[in-house]
Amino acid sequence: MGIVVKQAGMNALMSYIGAALGFITVAFVNIKLLSTEQNGLLNLLISISIVTGSLSNLGMAGVISRMFPHFRNAEKNHHGFLYYPLIVTLLGFVGFLILFFIFKDSLVARNYEKSRLFADEIIYLVPLTFFWAIFNIFDSYSRSVYLTVAGVFIKEVLLRVVILVAALFLFLGTISFSFFLGIYCASFCSIAILLGIHLWHKNELHIKRDTTYLTPTLRKEMRSVAIYSIITGLSTLIISSIDKVLVNDKLGLSAAGVFAIATYFGSIIHIPARSIVRIAAPVIADSWKNNDLQNIKTVYHKTCLNQFIFGVYMLGGIFLCIDEVMEIMPAAYSQGKYVILLVGLGYLIDMATGANGIIIGTSKYFRYDTYFMLLLVVVTVLTNLWLIPLYGIVGSALAMCITYFLFNLLRYIFIWKKFGMQPYDMAFLKVGLALILALAIAWWPSVAGSPFITIIIKGSIFSLVFVVLIYTAKVATELNAMANKYLLRIKN
Repeated sequence: MGIVVKQAGMNALMSYIGAALGFITVAFVNIKLLSTEQNGLLNLLISISIVTGSLSNLGMAGVISRMFPHFRNAEKNHHGFLYYPLIVTLLGFVGFLILFFIFKDSLVARNYEKSRLFADEIIYLVPLTFFWAIFNIFDSYSRSVYLTVAGVFIKEVLLRVVILVAALFLFLGTISFSFFLGIYCASFCSIAILLGIHLWHKNELHIKRDTTYLTPTLRKEMRSVAIYSIITGLSTLIISSIDKVLVNDKLGLSAAGVFAIATYFGSIIHIPARSIVRIAAPVIADSWKNNDLQNIKTVYHKTCLNQFIFGVYMLGGIFLCIDEVMEIMPAAYSQGKYVILLVGLGYLIDMATGANGIIIGTSKYFRYDTYFMLLLVVVTVLTNLWLIPLYGIVGSALAMCITYFLFNLLRYIFIWKKFGMQPYDMAFLKVGLALILALAIAWWPSVAGSPFITIIIKGSIFSLVFVVLIYTAKVATELNAMANKYLLRIKN
């Protein structure tokens, strides 16, 4: 767990810096500077291109996660492993291009009335899809060679800095929204290029293949993993992105913009999970290769517990200050209150189950995770189609909550039955009690007419009480060790 804790800490730091920049972007650019339709356009372009980019990979991101341990050999440049996912991704992108231009006119016609802005700018999906596909490969590969921090820094920090600078010029009237949109999309495309440069700088960008190493057995297994990874990857993206697409389709681009901003606030609690999972994946894959079940069990328990602590803390803080947050936001976003809370709850459920998907996905039972994904896609689509007409964007958030609960319940039962691993103990109950006590103490302070000051006061009291309770209860040894390390530095 040492490398997991060390790199996860750096990833989390980069992610929180990015979250702070993202909050500034959302609060002063998306909400104050852009219309709800323009917000909907930006979010929809990225959401769709993430899906199409993943499809263009043709399962290669999953192949990297599962198969790279068999090629790992720094002295021999990992036998040119990177060549295979890059070539397959290029072929997949060509297939996307053909389908895009076949169906482009019908997509424009379908969106022209309710989402005309999206219909006018749909061509941006082409470069966004290509560079997202390449980024997926570089990102998975960099995680496999334990270079996880750069990808987070480029995507979470550098990207947002560029967008903020572009927004400043938009605010000053130096550029138009169309020009800002071009910079926005170009900045997302550039993250793949920058990560590729970083891999080259670290002498890890090897694309000269070793044809003698790829045996028929390895080739057959890679094909099998790729097929199931396509389904799994697409299913994951549908589960995470279909709500935005359906909200746009059923309620229009303006509602999609409100939904996008609300889900951003709810997704803040998921930042630590992304950081931990990025580095846990190659560790678990190597453990399966070495048949080290005890290490997998340890990682499973600790990812569940540490993610639960961070998730409970973040969701508790949002719940405590939600009324003040809504007071700050324009009236058009008032219906986003329950979206924020429900999305946050969905992510907390996902965090509390730790690295369950990685454990199944890198094991010999990886096909079962695909079956779970397919079932959850059906649940996601049906619950959204059922609940959006009844409750609008709140219905879509509720559908997400239901989906995450069922999905992770299936994974939990499967790991328990197949591997005898059950990660929950009394430590989780102690965390829950710490949350309740911290909320009770921090609930009352309020400054009339000053939501910012109220948020600072409540948040500070809640944070102090929760952190002290978690530290004194000694529920997470790694977190206590990190705290003791920094306390010792302060003392010295």
